[in-house]
Amino acid sequence: MEGKSYFPLFVSLEGKRILLVGAGNIAARRAAVLLSFGAKLYIVAPECSAEMEALYKNAPPETLIYQKHCFAERDLEQIDIVLAATDDAALNHEIAELCKQKGILVNNASAKEDCDFFFPAILQEDGLTIGVSSSGNDHKKVAAVCEKLRGFFGSPY
Repeated sequence: MEGKSYFPLFVSLEGKRILLVGAGNIAARRAAVLLSFGAKLYIVAPECSAEMEALYKNAPPETLIYQKHCFAERDLEQIDIVLAATDDAALNHEIAELCKQKGILVNNASAKEDCDFFFPAILQEDGLTIGVSSSGNDHKKVAAVCEKLRGFFGSPY
């Protein structure tokens, strides 16, 4: 096995404080999934995409808090998990390094080597939750596996 190995873990996000740095389309898709699992999201970004703005406007106020400013180290206070998803790879790396120093689990959307965990493709069907990941190595393979699983369940999900 090359590099780090990752243990698949299903964890409750109810009440977990998750910081999402960045508010583009990728961040919005991740935010929507995290909200569906009960996370409390703090979004930090100087601007947000239309997709994120729509999500923010439709989410209950206590579940998604948008702070319109550039990331600062103080944003990490009382945070359980961080997703660095800006379009600035150097900033994402800096965030990941700060998180590691503080013992906060982090995912850097622009560099898999900075990740403590990966954000899997998620399928929910018939009471099952299935997460599919290639540890950041092969997104096409993940998509193919998910498509086969959807066919297995006979669902358009």
